[in-house]
Parts: sequence; C-alpha cells; structure tokens
Amino acid sequence: MRKVVMAMMMAAFIICASNITEAAELDHRAWTVVHVSYQVQQGDTLESIAKKYMQKNTYGAREVNEFREGIRELNEWLLTRDIKPGDILRINYWEKIDK
Repeated sequence: MRKVVMAMMMAAFIICASNITEAAELDHRAWTVVHVSYQVQQGDTLESIAKKYMQKNTYGAREVNEFREGIRELNEWLLTRDIKPGDILRINYWEKIDK
C-alpha cells in the first residue's frame, strides 16, 4: 500500500512540475531582452542613466542599485573609472512582447 501511495505522489509531483515548467516557458516567450548602446551626455550619472533605462524594463520591479550594477557588469571598464561625456555604455533590459 505504501508503494502505491508513493507512486501516486511521485506521479502527481511530475505532472505538477511539468505544468509549472510549461507555464514558465510560455511566460518567458512573452519577454525579450533588449540590448542598447547609450552615449553618455554632459551631466549624466550612472544612477541617472540606470533610472532612465530601468523605467523601460517591463519584466519586473528592480531596484536602481541593482540596475546600475547590471550596467557596470556589462561595461567592465566602469570598475576602473567613472563615466564621462562621449563614453558608450552597453545596457540591457527586458521588454514584454506584444502579441
């Protein structure tokens, strides 16, 4: 009897897990990552740029600190110096695909 119950529980788990995976895959296809280049302007700060592009990110709420650090990770040279006018930043964010 215990083996039957365990087998039924495992089957239920597998069915639930596959449904969750399908839902996640369907949801993932509704979003796309957008890659842009931005030329730093006079008066820009990394934080002001992060705030601007964070508003375009429609995948989910993010903190400005997290978004700013994401920009730093994409532009490793930011680890050794600050931005200046004329610099080109690589930035990415998630955007919902309209169907």
